Amino acid sequence: MALQSPHDALFRAAFESPLHARALLECLLPKELLGLVVLESLEQQAGDGRGKQLEEFRTDLLFRANIAGSPGFVCFLFEHQSSSDAGMPLRVLGYLVRIWERYWRQRPGEPLPPIVPVVMSHDPKGWRAPFAFSELLPDSVREHPVLRSVTPDFRCVVDDLSRLSDAELRARALGPFPTLVLWALRDSRTPGQILLTLDQWADALTDTANAPGGRDALRQLFMYISHVAENLAFDQFRARVARMAPAAEEAIMTIAEQLKAQGLEQGLEQGRRQSLQKLLALKFGPLSEVATARIRDADAETLDRWLERILSADSAEDVLEA
Repeated sequence: MALQSPHDALFRAAFESPLHARALLECLLPKELLGLVVLESLEQQAGDGRGKQLEEFRTDLLFRANIAGSPGFVCFLFEHQSSSDAGMPLRVLGYLVRIWERYWRQRPGEPLPPIVPVVMSHDPKGWRAPFAFSELLPDSVREHPVLRSVTPDFRCVVDDLSRLSDAELRARALGPFPTLVLWALRDSRTPGQILLTLDQWADALTDTANAPGGRDALRQLFMYISHVAENLAFDQFRARVARMAPAAEEAIMTIAEQLKAQGLEQGLEQGRRQSLQKLLALKFGPLSEVATARIRDADAETLDRWLERILSADSAEDVLEA
C-alpha cells in the first residue's frame, strides 16, 4: 500500500474491480443516465489524464463502457483536499479534455466519446463546491441563449460520503469490503469518529475476514485507518476490533506489530542522529546549520556510514561526504 497517498491505495483496492465499480455506479448515476450506460461492459483502462493542475486527484480510475450504443468512458476522481474547491468543475473539465486529446491522437477523425465524470468526496464538512460548470459562470452567460451556446457545460456526478449514514452505506449493497472502504474514507479524517461508528461494522469486518483474500484486504483497511485517523489510540481500536470481530483479529494484530516495529525503528534512527551530532560536536566543535540539516534528512544507512567515519575523519565535512 502506497502510504504517501493512502486514500488512493484504499479506493483503488475496492473499486478498480469492474464488478465493484458497477455496483457503485448503480447507486450514484441518475436514473436517466444509468439507463444509457451498459454497466456490464465496464472495462478498466489506464487513467493517465491527470496533469499537474489535477495532482490533488490521487485517484483517477478510468473505465471504458458502452454508452448510448457508442464507445464511451466513466471516470472516478477522488477529491482528497480537506475542503471543497469552488473551481472543481473547471479542474474536472481539464481532466476530461486530456482524455479526449489522448483518444483523438489514437483515433484521429473519429467522433469523441461521451465521458461520465464521478467525483468522490470525503471532505468531513461535506461537498460545498458547484456540481455544474455553468455554476462558475456569471448570470449574463447562463441566462443568455447565444452566450450559452458558445460556452462549455457539463455536470459532475458527486458522491459526498460525509452525507451518508451507516444505514445508507449498507443499503448500497456493494459487498463487505467496498462498503468498509467507504466507511473508513468517510470517518477516518474526523477525530474520534472511527471509534464512534466502529461497532456498526462488526458483521462487515467478519464477512470480509472470511472471504477469499479478505485478511489482506483488512490489513490494507487497518493500515489506512492507522495512518489517517487523527488522535486514534490504535491499541484501543485493535482491542475493540478483536472483541467484536474475532475473525479480523489476525489482520489487525499484524498491523499493530508493524506499527510497533516502525516506532522502534524510528526511535533507533533518531538515536543515531543524536549520537552522530553529539560525537561530531565533541570532536570538531559546534556544527553548522548545513551539517545539522544533512544529518536530519539522512536515511538510516547513511547515518550508519557516517558514524563509522568519525574515528578516522579530520573534519565534520569529511564525515558527511556523500
